[in-house]
Amino acid sequence: MVKSVSQSRPVRRRHLALALAFAVLAGCASGPQTPAAPTETLSLGQVSQTPSAYLQLANNSEGSLQQSYLLLAARAYLVQGQRSAAQNLLTPLAPQLPDSGPLQAEYRLLQAHILADQQLRSEALALLSWPANWNLSAAQWRDFFELRATLHHGEGQHLSEAAALYGLGPYLNAQEQAANADALWTALSRTDEDTLKTQQAQAQDPVWRGWLELAWLTQHFAVQPSSLLGELARWQQANPSHPAAQRLPMDLERALSVQPYRPHQVAVLLPLSGRVASQARAIQDGLLANLLANEEQREVRFYDTGEMDAVEAYQQALTDGAEFIIGPLLKPNLDKVLAQYDGQVPLLALNAKEPDSVSSADLYFFSLDPETEAAQAAQRIWLEGHKHPLVLASGNAIGKRMAERFVEQWAELSDDPVEIHYFGNQASMRGTVQTAMHVDQSEERIKAIKALFGANTQADFRSRRDVDALYLVANGDEVRLLKPFVDVSLAVFADPLALYASSRAHMALNNQQSQELDGLELSDMPWLLDSNEARLQAESLWPERHQALMRLYAMGYDSWSLIDRLAQMRVFSGYRVKGLSGFLAVSPDGELERELSWAKYRRGTLQAD
Repeated sequence: MVKSVSQSRPVRRRHLALALAFAVLAGCASGPQTPAAPTETLSLGQVSQTPSAYLQLANNSEGSLQQSYLLLAARAYLVQGQRSAAQNLLTPLAPQLPDSGPLQAEYRLLQAHILADQQLRSEALALLSWPANWNLSAAQWRDFFELRATLHHGEGQHLSEAAALYGLGPYLNAQEQAANADALWTALSRTDEDTLKTQQAQAQDPVWRGWLELAWLTQHFAVQPSSLLGELARWQQANPSHPAAQRLPMDLERALSVQPYRPHQVAVLLPLSGRVASQARAIQDGLLANLLANEEQREVRFYDTGEMDAVEAYQQALTDGAEFIIGPLLKPNLDKVLAQYDGQVPLLALNAKEPDSVSSADLYFFSLDPETEAAQAAQRIWLEGHKHPLVLASGNAIGKRMAERFVEQWAELSDDPVEIHYFGNQASMRGTVQTAMHVDQSEERIKAIKALFGANTQADFRSRRDVDALYLVANGDEVRLLKPFVDVSLAVFADPLALYASSRAHMALNNQQSQELDGLELSDMPWLLDSNEARLQAESLWPERHQALMRLYAMGYDSWSLIDRLAQMRVFSGYRVKGLSGFLAVSPDGELERELSWAKYRRGTLQAD
């Protein structure tokens, strides 16, 4: 064993020497360079010269100094966007580096950057794990914390992102500190208050603990401005030198100046009779369930827009003394009400905001539009590192809207276009899948080969290799048929495709039926993806109500919870509410933003993330 190690070292050195020679030649080909004079003390983590300059310095050096110059050359290549050139230097260099310290840290930083560029965030984060006592340059520590913050942000790990930004602070100048504090606050604001409370109790660093406490009390007392003011005063007295005590986050200052809605009487405009009565009743049941569960004294009155004109219902609600209005639900009714809306009372419309909708500080829009779900699916697929998705969608109106929104969102993330393949009915599914995966083209080629060389010629079809994920816009029955077609349309040696679907595919399946869905990921409301008290109660009261109506039930439930929070949520960008229908936030124009959860079929069972 000792002999093999001693013999391998010269081989590695020869490989490194060859790599260096070729790299220097490549650098010289780009034109003459004037390298800086060699120095025994180098600051890793930043570059000021071209790759060629560092390569020539490395060629005139040896040992750790040569390794340092090679690492700087690799970093300079990455700055220029030449990832392959950087990797060509790093690969033969790796065995020569010490196991710890600045050289090892620089190597890991550069490899983590390469992995991050490939959307391999978890692998990159694994490289950025080393003891805090490594003696690194300030530039290296800055790069370390900046990269960790970026990676955690991409993974949606907001608390870890905030911790990385906090670690970054000492390596920034005064001007950068302010922007970094804002980013830190935004990340903390996206962390739920239970997690903040737990982390606060465990924190040893008093300044970090102060950030956690401020974020927690801001969320906890957001709907009680008078209490929040007192809590903030107490916090500032306890933390007089804290950065946030000197400069409160801007959205927190705005939230303090806004009074929450405290209506005694709420009017709800719903079509409780007519063709969509069952949908309206589901919303009504969710709203009432929330009211009863919290034993509120607030009065609620329902106005049936199925029997009376929507404008008449709205005017009657105002006459009756309504101080807050929920509804209307149907778009034609909403359009008529908005034409009359004068901002007298806050209104939470149960439909999407149109680009030309009226604007008001007290007007909000809450919808379950499927396009948003498709956009979130594109973001999910991108964040999981896939680069070339393909959409298989039902050819109906909803399928087309969702597919087109997916493509629009993907265009914001990548320059690579996305194909959409629509199927018309179950009979056409197999053909659509084969066309999408180019199986039909492969089979035509096989026919041509057999025509030339005889029918006994052995040949297997080949599916396309430029697709790494599929987004299925289909209902549960359609997905159960589509997935087997996809599985049999993959060539024998092809890598399996990552499969994603929308909430339309989520349906009650027993274990035997859902085995074939293993590997499929789908998005839906959090309360429909796992067992919880609210879901069990609703299912016991309405056992025959299908999932589409259960989603409307959640919408009604959340609408009631939002009344006291909407005003603060609108001005406080980080204020999110964990509702039955998803994680909810409010945009500055009053539109509810709803983040869904994800689950995956494993061994025939749908398991939430």
